Amino acid sequence: MTYLSCDVMNCINNKDRYCCRPDIQVSGRSANDPRQTSCASFSDATDSAQNAVGTVLPNTSLEIYCEAENCKYNHEERCSAEHINIDAESEIPHSQSYTQCGTFESK
Repeated sequence: MTYLSCDVMNCINNKDRYCCRPDIQVSGRSANDPRQTSCASFSDATDSAQNAVGTVLPNTSLEIYCEAENCKYNHEERCSAEHINIDAESEIPHSQSYTQCGTFESK
């Protein structure tokens, strides 16, 4: 399992910079740098009625499924990094295309 921190504050799955999902999917199959990756599990909290529920606990260590074939941490579509950070490319991203894997390193 990978330790994950998330700076995408308006994601419905984010609580205190941790993800409340049991796993996430990083997309960007042919990515060559972090900006070409994204968190496919992102869901905009401002577009959801669930943002007030608050019943799910943050998960500090979770399974990261990764499509980024050119990342040195990708082993059989699983992330092998000890720590991963999901970053936001803008203050308030409204789609997964404004998120990125800040841990991505090209092979």
